[in-house]
Amino acid sequence: MTTVLLLDDGWELHEALGETWRWRVGIPAAGLNSVSASAAGRGGWFPARVPGSVLDDLVGDGQAPDPRHGRDSRAGEWAATRSWVYRRVVDVPRLEPDDRVVLELDGLDPGGTVYWDGEDVGSVDGMFTASRIALPAEPGRHQLAIVVAPAPDAEPQVGRTERVTRLAPRMTAGWDFCPRMPHQGLWRPVRLRIGRAQLARVSADARVADGRGTVEVGIVLDAAGRTAVVAELTAGGTVRARVEATAAPGHNRLELAVDDPELWWPARLGAPTLYELRVSAGDETRVLPIGFRTIEWHPNPGAPEGAHDYALAVNGTEVPLVGWNWVPVDARYGTIDGARIRHLVGLAAGSGARLLRVWGGGLLESEEFYRACDEAGLLVWQEFPQSSSGMQSAPSRDPVFVAGAVAVAQEVVPGLTHHPSLVLFGGGNELEDERGPLEDDRSPVLAAMHDAVERLAPRRGWLPTSPTGPVFHNRMDRIREAPLDQHDVHGPWEHQGLVAHYTLYNAGTSLAHTEFGVEGMTNRRALDALIPAEQQWPAGRDNPVYRHLGEWWDNETLVQEVFGQRLTDVDRLLRASQLLQAAGLQYAVEADRRRAPRCSMVLPWQLHESFPNAWCTSSVDYHGEPKPAYHAVARAFAADRVTLRIERAAAAGEPLRAEAWVGSEAGLDAGSTLALRLRDAAGALLAETSAATEGPVTAPRRVTALTADALPGDAVVIWEAEWRSREGRVLDIERTIVSTGADLTPLLDLPDAEVEVHAEIDGDVWTVGIRHVGGPAAIALALHDARPIEAPGWPVADGDPRPLLPGETRELHVRWRDDDPAGRALVLDGWNVPAQPIDPH
Repeated sequence: MTTVLLLDDGWELHEALGETWRWRVGIPAAGLNSVSASAAGRGGWFPARVPGSVLDDLVGDGQAPDPRHGRDSRAGEWAATRSWVYRRVVDVPRLEPDDRVVLELDGLDPGGTVYWDGEDVGSVDGMFTASRIALPAEPGRHQLAIVVAPAPDAEPQVGRTERVTRLAPRMTAGWDFCPRMPHQGLWRPVRLRIGRAQLARVSADARVADGRGTVEVGIVLDAAGRTAVVAELTAGGTVRARVEATAAPGHNRLELAVDDPELWWPARLGAPTLYELRVSAGDETRVLPIGFRTIEWHPNPGAPEGAHDYALAVNGTEVPLVGWNWVPVDARYGTIDGARIRHLVGLAAGSGARLLRVWGGGLLESEEFYRACDEAGLLVWQEFPQSSSGMQSAPSRDPVFVAGAVAVAQEVVPGLTHHPSLVLFGGGNELEDERGPLEDDRSPVLAAMHDAVERLAPRRGWLPTSPTGPVFHNRMDRIREAPLDQHDVHGPWEHQGLVAHYTLYNAGTSLAHTEFGVEGMTNRRALDALIPAEQQWPAGRDNPVYRHLGEWWDNETLVQEVFGQRLTDVDRLLRASQLLQAAGLQYAVEADRRRAPRCSMVLPWQLHESFPNAWCTSSVDYHGEPKPAYHAVARAFAADRVTLRIERAAAAGEPLRAEAWVGSEAGLDAGSTLALRLRDAAGALLAETSAATEGPVTAPRRVTALTADALPGDAVVIWEAEWRSREGRVLDIERTIVSTGADLTPLLDLPDAEVEVHAEIDGDVWTVGIRHVGGPAAIALALHDARPIEAPGWPVADGDPRPLLPGETRELHVRWRDDDPAGRALVLDGWNVPAQPIDPH
């Protein structure tokens, strides 16, 4: 009988400087029965979590401050220079003849050595190495000690990529959205597996052709002799395919076939149907999700010769690749739990995304992440952990480094191939030399990793890096010089200003835009948890706390300029920065999407953040609460959309002009009409035009335009485009705030809007009704979590960034997830709407 002991509790941790760890690994097991609650008498040992992170355990024991407060992360940097000894008691049960006792380590960062009863039994090299170490165990109590090595030197963001010697996340060496926090620890599960025949590894890859699905199963068997194995493919508890075989120790291959399998579809195109693969040897069973689908990467329409393929068909259907850049859920990798992963993946899916690009400065993502994407119908582009540096951005050509990178691919890739969500691998983030973004033929490590991926994960795509093509940057000078050289481009990550932002995005010509963003402050609740009230103002780079917490993205100077230097407190500055972020990011996404299908990938940077910052390009704060930018992008991702193409967000006495565009992914019948209007802040009509869409609507196209002059000076006005079907049904309405003055200061003089709010409860869902009853348009209405920051779970709320006009109503839905129902609380506020607590009772 196979016994699996999950070793997730009872661990202690001890600091070791130099080789003092040698004094700790052989301490008699009798001393491990308990850990004293006080420092006195425990000899330097303190409780540890597994999976976990050394720094997190130091914080939990009071030996280091919480790095998520102010500049306190600097006080924990010393930890990475030490070795750390984990230890615990392991009780081995009675063994049967021929039982094998194996210690399984899924992840030890950065590596280390394992001791069993004080004896060296094996070592681990690399954080992505999953190790199986045979133990000379007998029944009874034993001591397990694991020495974690100091974190090796790593290149921070402004450094040199050629000096990187291993594939591992660079982010925690110091990045624009993460302070220096080198990671160490037993960051993935540890198990003891006991049995005669053990499934050391199970991998699978599914394909479908001509109505027949095939699953190739790889088994690594650890046994003394040949063993019976069974593989079953089930759907809804019904066995659809089964194969039995006798497997020899080592590597084995099986194949299952099923007729007419239900296909796995990306979000909004069909159901992400999953089968269950069950592989058994003796009495041990492993279970993997399996999905059947075809993928085809192909050239974009009108792509120049030599461009990579950025367009994707799944099951023969074109998939518009809108989505997000994904970064690690937490900078302390070992503390990431499944609930946070599912929440953030759920937000991505809820925004209308189809693709997540797993950024190459972070992790090779986990089984939990991929399973969540499988279930949500989200496609995944997994980059290997390599990234650019400010001084030099091409990886080392050292053969030892190349061999190590290939070893990581060989370790990780087979464990991912069963996931239907995984459609693309990338060699890393922003890798380039003096000629521009790297190709395989200019980088030995990229060529070698590509070869490994082709061998280990056939039927997936490959991009050597992102961006790819002759040009790196999405910049006006590059667009003017060579518009056809814009293949996959990155940037900018900052709001360009009230005219330049629109000029740039209106001029775009890229085939793919896979990293770009707009900065903004974090949410108010997160800011209060991060920075004491007395240190929150001023909020610019002159404040050392703000320099530490997102200096690169602190655009206080621009925000003040846009609002006439009249932002005199942190509340107004926060709202103004978030207003700019939401409007700027929505416009950037919509401008790229107006070029579909030629532009096939639109991936804003970034969905969430790994560390709490005061200023960041994320659209969801560290605690999992969306910022206004998230809801604005969700509108831009919609399948059927009317969008506004404008030239400026402020007129300075000049005429205002807008174009109205429509597009539909699935296609809409002919006969729809589009009205384009300009309204004042009270909703009164200033100018209007309308036009028929002339034929079925598919790819985005311009329908009508309107130029308005003789406008009131220094006032808030609202562009509105309303799209109706032949039958008069409203298909979509878009509204954009602009100013008739030189900047957005008229927004500061806008009177408060009066709204009435009520809520109804149906289990975990709250329906919040909002009615405008007085004053001008309500700007930037939003629902917020009103609970303490440490409260469990999340309210997942609808959002609508459009102004609410006088007399209108709006209904928003909130689904509570993983929370305590007794503590639920929300608040509604807006730019010109005072905060209103929501009491559903």
